[in-house]
Amino acid sequence: KNDKKFTRLEATLNSITTRLEDNTKRITEAESRVSHTEDEVAELRNKIAALEKAVQSLSEKAEDAENRSRRDNIRIVGLKEGAEDGRPVEFFQTFLPKLLGIETKHDAVKIDRAHRTLGPLKPNRTRPVVIKLHNYTDKTKILAAAKKKGHLTYEGSNIFITQDLSVRVREARRAFNNVCGQLIQRGVRFAMRYPANLRFNLNGSDYSFHCAQDAQTFLSRLD
Repeated sequence: KNDKKFTRLEATLNSITTRLEDNTKRITEAESRVSHTEDEVAELRNKIAALEKAVQSLSEKAEDAENRSRRDNIRIVGLKEGAEDGRPVEFFQTFLPKLLGIETKHDAVKIDRAHRTLGPLKPNRTRPVVIKLHNYTDKTKILAAAKKKGHLTYEGSNIFITQDLSVRVREARRAFNNVCGQLIQRGVRFAMRYPANLRFNLNGSDYSFHCAQDAQTFLSRLD
């Protein structure tokens, strides 16, 4: 009887041992696969990070190239639709010197192209005008005169003359609007450097901000 019990016990132990060995083997194989998968995931993460860096670099280069292509451009905002009477180049060649009071040869500036921005007409809205000047010096002269004049009107409408920048740069600069308004209230002169770098002097110290939120935080601390 005892021999039979030992035989059954031995068989049971052998069965358990076999199952344990099988389970250990499966666990080892699973751990190996998990480790291999983790290595692959780590490799993929590195590749994704490298691709994101490459995309960011290409995006910045494309952004820079786009703004370089606009180097000789200005943008007029607020001018009534149809003011150019279907002949934008001829109209703005004499319109700009007359509006800004700048002296030019033959009372005109040389313009390569002029057009309204793309998009449907909307009630009570005017599309900006983009003008490509033939000479970069004319652009700087026009922007300087517009800044000096400050307030410009034509046929009862307020108009603004600015650099023609990419959408991304304009949005980055627009984020500083609230901060710029606060600086104006404080009587602080400021300048916006390309692409979107706000610079000003306050109490004898120079400050520069690339992030609108950082500039806002700085002004809030002063209060």
